Amino acid sequence: MTRSDGMFTPLAPGGELARAISGYEDRPGQRAMAAAVATALAESRPLLVEAGTGVGKTLAYLVPALQSGKRVVVSTGTKTLQDQIARNDVPLLRSFIGRPFSAVVLKGVSNYVCKRRVADLKNGDAAARDRLAPLAQWLDETTTGDRSEVDWLSETDELWTEITNTPDSRIGARCPHFEQCFVTNARRAAEKANLIIVNHHLYFADLTLRAAHRGGKLLPAHDAVIFDEAHQLEDVATEHFSTKFSTVRVAQLLRDSHNAMNRMTLWTGAANDDGLRQVERAAIRLFASLRGALVAAVNKAPVSAAMANLSPNAADRVLLPNELFDRERRDAWFQLDSALEELARSAEAESEAGPDSEDQDASSTRGNLETIARRARDMRDDLALIAEQRQASHVYWGEVRSNSTLIAASPINVADLVRKRIVHGEPIAVFTSATLSAGDNFIYTRQRLGLNPSEVEELRVVSPFDYASQALLYAPRDLPPPQEDGFSSAALTRIIELLAITDGRAIVLCTSLRAVAEFAAGLRAHKYQLLVQGEAPRATLIEQFRNANRGVLVGAATFWEGIDVPGDQLSLVIIDKLPFSPHTDPLFAARANAEVAAGRDPFVTVQLPAAAIALRQGFGRLIRRRDDRGIVAVLDSRIVQKSYGRAFFAALPTELRRTSAMEQVRRWWKDGPAQLNEPPTPIQNSSSVTSTD
Repeated sequence: MTRSDGMFTPLAPGGELARAISGYEDRPGQRAMAAAVATALAESRPLLVEAGTGVGKTLAYLVPALQSGKRVVVSTGTKTLQDQIARNDVPLLRSFIGRPFSAVVLKGVSNYVCKRRVADLKNGDAAARDRLAPLAQWLDETTTGDRSEVDWLSETDELWTEITNTPDSRIGARCPHFEQCFVTNARRAAEKANLIIVNHHLYFADLTLRAAHRGGKLLPAHDAVIFDEAHQLEDVATEHFSTKFSTVRVAQLLRDSHNAMNRMTLWTGAANDDGLRQVERAAIRLFASLRGALVAAVNKAPVSAAMANLSPNAADRVLLPNELFDRERRDAWFQLDSALEELARSAEAESEAGPDSEDQDASSTRGNLETIARRARDMRDDLALIAEQRQASHVYWGEVRSNSTLIAASPINVADLVRKRIVHGEPIAVFTSATLSAGDNFIYTRQRLGLNPSEVEELRVVSPFDYASQALLYAPRDLPPPQEDGFSSAALTRIIELLAITDGRAIVLCTSLRAVAEFAAGLRAHKYQLLVQGEAPRATLIEQFRNANRGVLVGAATFWEGIDVPGDQLSLVIIDKLPFSPHTDPLFAARANAEVAAGRDPFVTVQLPAAAIALRQGFGRLIRRRDDRGIVAVLDSRIVQKSYGRAFFAALPTELRRTSAMEQVRRWWKDGPAQLNEPPTPIQNSSSVTSTD
């Protein structure tokens, strides 16, 4: 399988893949990566591998994984990649892998329709039944219950929340639909599969559940786990090892409790809902007070002088004041704590009062009430942990949105957790992404994920693309810096000029939703087919862009990665600002303080490498195959005016040509690669950069 020179034969010229597909293209980097993955699996040694765009990393890990004879979990950063692997790569693998295998896609509970909740709506009043109308045909036909089959449905659509469960609210074997449940079927299929395709959120949810020592699990035992899009792992791990308490969580508990109590009237004639009213009143009192305090904290959040010019956009998160739970809020907290305990006792009492019957509906309702009791007590524990703020290893923060309020406790550093649960866990771990290094090394990623170089092998495989001829980087010097008032209008004017060069066919990547709104408003009067984040589901917008006539897609956050639009349809990527983390974000601030305490400059060790990796993700949207050609424009003049800009240039392909002149951009687009006046200046080490540069 692996030759003496380290090359992986199934992917080599004349190998199984070459015989299986037409238009086979030899990729030495792909074979080198596959050989490294095969060795890691055979020797049970963790591997960290960066594979540039175009290497073909998916097959580079899937082929050795399947030929290893081990049960392997592939964990992706997005559900989109999960579906892509299942839809495109698995059928190809079946055509040339020399052994039969079974592959299953497994997602979190909230991605599957709950048959119990659908039945409740169908048995409800006319209004409840009418709410199901948009999904009626699909509900009758689906065999998986997976929401990816209805990608036209918004991710925030209330209908979906009505017909799905959360991990807390699923009642398991007590449900009358358990044997036909979509989640049950998916998990049983996973128990028999050789290849289980999950996402990072589900994988860490499984780790969190196992860490709770309740005997539960979401995934079957496996021999190895391959983390694709591993640059997202720190954020996902932080989220899943955080404790959160929110208005949304309380509302879901009250909704489920109300429905369960109502069903008890079928057997007892009446249900005691005093506990529900007590929780509702206490929660309203506490969250009203918390919301006022959080809004006040947001308005007076201090700005670090050293960071003020880096992150002009404030985050919607704020550090919880130490004195947040003063006497008044402490009284409100205790009132809610007592109400939740009373609700738990009431739910247990109602469950015991039900008939001693084998009736499935009765059993389901009792099981639901038992789950509600557990959820209420879990909420008490979580609220107490956040309110007391006793864990020095955590940062305590709050978030205010238009329709919700949340308080939380998050681990400042997840490196030890990742090392303990994954690197030192039983499954062999492979970490891969197109963007894991900062500069010329993996130091940043290793430190954030707790990967000791003596324990983990490393490999970098560069992209096979010819960036010198395929791409041009435009970095203007004449635009005002982002912190100045005139930046947005000047940037919009320059965006319009750039779009005229390529006749649209562009993605505008923003660092804030405010910028998305401003640029979208300024572009509506122009001839382009405008697609804007928030106006349709993400997958729908991307598909519309692929088929658009002079399309322009404007987005932030998740649109920086996971978009694959090869060909002329995407010829221009515009990035409004360097993607620094907001300095006001409590988690970033806590991590920065930890770096300072250790005698390090957080700008150099955390802020700069994270932003450089994010910029590479945005840049990577442009060139997806060997015949692609286009322009990347970074409108943030700090990349050419500040010394730390060298670190961003170093993160991009070394052969990439760049210019600060619009006329040269026009000439390059019209006439092809030309002798530009400003070639890149690669820099291999940015450690001398400081936050005051």
